[in-house]
Amino acid sequence: MKINFIVAASCLLLSYSSVTLAVVDITTLKGPTTNTAVPAANNGTVTDPATTTFGSGTTSRLALYVPSTVYSDYPGWLPLYKALVFQGIPVRVTKDIAVAKTHGAVLAYQGLQSKYLGSTDAATWSTYVSGGKTLIAIGLTSTDTNLKTTFGVTPDTTTNKNAREVIVLNPPSAAYPATSVNSMFDMTDVRDKEIPLWRDDLDTGFTTIGYTLAASTAPNGVFALGSYRTSAGVIDTKAGITIKSTANGGKAVAIGLDLGAFIGESNGGKTNGIPRSYDAQYEPGYDNFIRLIKQLYVTSTSTGLVTSWPVPGNMGVHFSWTYDIDAQDSYELAYTVAKDLQSRGIGGTINWQAKLVKDAYDIASFSHYYRNISAVEALGNMELASHSVSHSPNLLNFPCTNTSATGPWTTNIPGATTCDTPNDRLYFFTLAGSLLGEARVSKYILESISINNSTVVSYRTGHLLYPDALPQVLAATGYKYSSSGACNDQMTHMPYQPFYNLAYNQAVDIIEFPLTASDEDGQINGDWAAPGSAQYPNGSYAYNQAVLINKIAKYGGQYTFLIHPTTAGLPGLTQTLFSDKFAFQQTLTPKITNVSYFDTMSGRGDFHSARIASGIDVAVVGTTATVTVTLTKPIRDLTLKVPTAWAFASSTVGVKATPGAVVLLNTVAAGTVTLTFKTSGTVASTSAPAPGPTKTTTTISIASPTVPPPTPTPNNPRMVDDFADPSRYSSEQNAMGYYTGDDGTVTYRTSVQGDWLMLSVNPTSYWYTLLGPADTCNDFSAYKTLSLAVRYPTTTRVGFNVVIQDVDAASCSEMTQHPFNATALINAATPVGPDNWLHLDLPLTNFGTFDAKSLKAVTLSGFTVNGQVEVDYLYFS
Repeated sequence: MKINFIVAASCLLLSYSSVTLAVVDITTLKGPTTNTAVPAANNGTVTDPATTTFGSGTTSRLALYVPSTVYSDYPGWLPLYKALVFQGIPVRVTKDIAVAKTHGAVLAYQGLQSKYLGSTDAATWSTYVSGGKTLIAIGLTSTDTNLKTTFGVTPDTTTNKNAREVIVLNPPSAAYPATSVNSMFDMTDVRDKEIPLWRDDLDTGFTTIGYTLAASTAPNGVFALGSYRTSAGVIDTKAGITIKSTANGGKAVAIGLDLGAFIGESNGGKTNGIPRSYDAQYEPGYDNFIRLIKQLYVTSTSTGLVTSWPVPGNMGVHFSWTYDIDAQDSYELAYTVAKDLQSRGIGGTINWQAKLVKDAYDIASFSHYYRNISAVEALGNMELASHSVSHSPNLLNFPCTNTSATGPWTTNIPGATTCDTPNDRLYFFTLAGSLLGEARVSKYILESISINNSTVVSYRTGHLLYPDALPQVLAATGYKYSSSGACNDQMTHMPYQPFYNLAYNQAVDIIEFPLTASDEDGQINGDWAAPGSAQYPNGSYAYNQAVLINKIAKYGGQYTFLIHPTTAGLPGLTQTLFSDKFAFQQTLTPKITNVSYFDTMSGRGDFHSARIASGIDVAVVGTTATVTVTLTKPIRDLTLKVPTAWAFASSTVGVKATPGAVVLLNTVAAGTVTLTFKTSGTVASTSAPAPGPTKTTTTISIASPTVPPPTPTPNNPRMVDDFADPSRYSSEQNAMGYYTGDDGTVTYRTSVQGDWLMLSVNPTSYWYTLLGPADTCNDFSAYKTLSLAVRYPTTTRVGFNVVIQDVDAASCSEMTQHPFNATALINAATPVGPDNWLHLDLPLTNFGTFDAKSLKAVTLSGFTVNGQVEVDYLYFS
C-alpha cells in the first residue's frame, strides 16, 4: 500500500510584482558537461608535519611537538592540531625538540613514550619544566626516573580499554593553585564534568593510560585533574589527567588518552556509541580537553598571551538558522521564515533539494516550484545552498561515480529514479545513484537559476546521512562547507575539518558545522517556560535550547538549528505544524540575540577559514606588549582575547576594546595587523548603566590610543560588572578584571543572554565579585550608592542579602561582612516577571558602619527560597 504523508499538491507559485522570478526552463539545461575528478587517497600515508605550513610563528605560540619517530605511527596529530586552532590557540608544529623547548608551553603528542624517548631528551624535558615552563604530555608512558619525578606519576606500561567508562574532571583545590585551570568547568553539570569513553556498540572503552600519583604535598605536589570511572561505577585508582607544578611556575601535565585519535574518530562519526545523545543536548566531548589545554597555555607565562575567540564580534555563539526544503509546501513557507529573519536584520541558509522526479516521498517539487526561489533570493538575507537531488535513504550505499551525464533533466537525473506506484520495500530507495551526481547536479541547477548569480558552497545531505567519501566529493565539486553531521554525535560544539574517507590522516578543505538541534528533537512551539511550570516540568523546548546556547557560549561554540518549513513529515515521525515551528523561531531569536552572532553557513565558513589560517605572535618588552596578527585571508570582526590587566594602546586597524578583548572592526584585509598594550594596569568599563540589558565598549579609531579611564567621581559610576561578555565571565572575571564566582554553591550560572547573569539558587547559595586585587584595600569613598538590577524569569520572588565586605586597613586581608536585606524592597516591587527589571539603588548608609577606603567585595547571599535570579548590572555611584 502506498503511504500518503505528504500534503496535497496545491501550493501555487508565489507572485511578487517587485521580484523577477527565475525564467530559466530547467528542462533545457544540459550540464555540468565535464567529469569531476575526486582526489585519490594517499593509501593511508600519514601527513608529515614538515610538509605543512603549520611550522611558522614565534616562541609565544603553543608548540605542538610531534617527533619524526612518532607522526607516522600516530596520525592523530593532525586532527589535534585542527581542534587547537579552531579553539583559537596559536600553534606551531615542530618535529625538533631543539625548537620545541624554546617555547614557553609545549604539547608533546605521543613523544614521551618509552619506545620513542631516550634519556637525553627525558632530561631535556625535566630541565624544561624546572625552568618554569609548561609541558603537556599526551600518551606519557616513559618510566625515566627524571620524568617520573617531574610529572609526579608512574604511568601504566600498557594501555587499558576494558573498564574505564568516563573521565571525571575534578574540582580545583585551593591548596594546589595549579588546579585552578579546572575552574572553567561547571562541576554541577554532568555533561561538563564527565567526558564519556565507553563504546556502547562494541561494549568496550576507548584506549587509555592510567597514572599512579606519587606521594606529595601542597602547593606544588601532583594532583588528579581528571579521574577514570569504571564500568562498575567506581573511581579507578589510577588517574587520567594529572598536573604537577614547580615553585617558579613550571607545570607538567599528563593526559592518558590519545586525544588526537579521540578527536579524529569523533569528527568521523566512528565513536561507536560513545556520545550520550545524537543532538539537541549539551555534549562538549573533546572540546573540554582543548579548553583545558587552552587554559594551560594562556596561564603558562606571567606576562600574558593572546588567543583568537571562535565567534566574531566577541559574541558567545556563532548561530545559523538553516532550513531544508524537501517538501512541496516548503517552497512557499521558505519565504515566510526568510522574511521574518530579514525583519530582524539577520540572515540564514536555505538548503534546496533539487527534486526533479516524482517518487514515494513527494511530487517533483523542484520542477514545479523552483521559480519561488527567486523571491527568497530577492530578500537579500538568505544563502542559496544545496540539499542534494534525491534525498535518498540509501545514500550510504552510493558510489562516487565520476560522470559527465547531461540533460534533459526530466529523463536523465543522476542519483534519482521515478517511482509512481511503489509496491515493494524499495519504494523509498534510489536506484543508480551517485555521490557526485547528488553534489554537482544540485549545485549546477541551483546556480543556473539564481537571480543573484550565487555560487553554491554549502551542502547538507538528505536524512543527515554521512557517507565516508562525502568530504572529498564535496571538495571536488566546489563546495566549501557542510552541515551534515550532528554535534553530539561528533562530540563537539565547534566547527571542524573532516578528513578523507572520514579517517584522519589526509586533510580535506571542507569545514563542517554539525547540526546542534532541529524541529524533530522536541515539542517545538513558541512557548517559553522555565523548568517547574505545570505544562513543562522540565522546561519548554525554546527555553532549554536557550540554556544550551548559553552553555556553548562559555567557550565560543557554534549553534546550527534546522527547520523544515512544512507540516509534512517522514513515516513514523509525529507531524509538527509549521505554525509551531515558526513560533519557535520567533520566540527563540530575541531571547538569544545578545549572546549570538547570527550568520549564514558560508559567512561562518569564510570567517573560520580565515581564522584558522591566521597567526598570533606576542612580544613583551618591559611594560609594552606587541601583538602581531598575520592574516592570509580577509576576515571580519576577529576578536583577540588578551589578559584583562593589559591596557590597549594602539592598533594599525580600527578596533573595539573591552577589558580582556579587542575586536578588529569590520573586514580586515589579508596582511599584518599590529597592536600594542601596556601590561600594567586594568581597563575598566566607564559607561554608565542604563535600565535593562546594556553593552559597554570603547570604539578606537585607526592607530589611535585609548584615553585612560577617568578618576572615579560621584558623577562617574564605577561599573563592577555589566555581564556583557559571557566569555569573560566564564573565565571568572568581572568588568574590572577581578575574580567573580560562587564557589560551586549555585546550581547553575551563566550569562544567559550575553548581557545578564542567571543564578539558580537555594538558601545556602552565595555569589560574590571582588572589587580589587587580593590583599588590597580598595578606595570607594567617593561613592554614595550601590545599584543593581534583578528580575525573576519564573516570576517566583527570591529575596536575598546584598553584602559589602571591607578589610582592615592595616593588613588589607581580614574581612568583615556588612549585609543589607533587600527582601522587603523586592517583595514590595510590582510587577515581577521575565520581562520586568527591578532597579535597586541602595544608599551605602544602609550597610551600617564600614571602611569605604578598604572595600574587598560585594556578595549576594541569604536567598529566601529555591529559584532563579537574573542580575543585569552592579555599580557604585
